[in-house]
Amino acid sequence: MPKIDDLNIEAPPRLKFGKKKHRKHKDIKIRCDNLWAQIVKLKAGMKSEWSGKTENLHAHHLVGKSNYRLRYEIENGICLTGGEHKFIAHNPDRYETFRETVKRIRGRNIFDRLNQLRGNNKSDIRAVELYLKCEFNKLKES
Repeated sequence: MPKIDDLNIEAPPRLKFGKKKHRKHKDIKIRCDNLWAQIVKLKAGMKSEWSGKTENLHAHHLVGKSNYRLRYEIENGICLTGGEHKFIAHNPDRYETFRETVKRIRGRNIFDRLNQLRGNNKSDIRAVELYLKCEFNKLKES
């Protein structure tokens, strides 16, 4: 039996994901992340949903942003101050307190609703950007 090298078959050309295309996707993703954060803050009235403070606001993902189905889901965000974000939301010792407070703020079934939305569906980043821009504009106008 001949070896593959002896068959003189050319390998198919590698798919080239040019830096430009990759960069463009990354740029859109960054814009979407920023739009999502602004929408979360606007929906919260530009104040922390935890304390009511208005300085140094951050948007926190209730379900981590590695889940692409939920990454840009507005309901998956909560507005916190930078300190609350770091010392409460990302503190393993306060995780249960944080979850219980979020349930009180958003409703007992918030995490159940988000889990139902979970999935492996990858979203079209351009469609996501368009959706976020529309939501942002609606909130800015109201």
